[in-house]
Amino acid sequence: MNYILREIGAVSRCIHSINNLKFKEIHLQKGQFIFLTRICENPGINHVDLSNLLKVDKTTTTKVVQKFIKAGYIDKKRDMNDKRMWRLYPKEKALEIYPLIIKEENNRVEICFDNFTEEEKELAYQLVKKMRKNIENHWKEIKKTRGVNYDKTCS
Repeated sequence: MNYILREIGAVSRCIHSINNLKFKEIHLQKGQFIFLTRICENPGINHVDLSNLLKVDKTTTTKVVQKFIKAGYIDKKRDMNDKRMWRLYPKEKALEIYPLIIKEENNRVEICFDNFTEEEKELAYQLVKKMRKNIENHWKEIKKTRGVNYDKTCS
């Protein structure tokens, strides 16, 4: 069954490679477009929720957020109810390139699903979603224990 995950990984790497080349033109570094789209789609999201949404660690999110603030893509504002929390908002610069990012994402989707019937597209979505839910539970447990003494480790 390794071949299934390897195929999914290959698809993911191809898409990321294409996107990284395309988004170099708008000065986005490797993988940053994912963060920018989620901030544009979820104005006011906090660091923790953004990390969980993207399935990345908080350190990675913090680094990307700092780069975006410096580059003028986003603003960071204190949460009104919890002064320890910061909310992230897209600035005009981010909102201007968001449609381009979505257009490129849609192009990849169209290419990936070329020659698929609507039923095959829906089946692929349901199966991958089920896989994501399965691994997400495992990811949360590993994250919680930082991998220490968690019994479903690699052997």
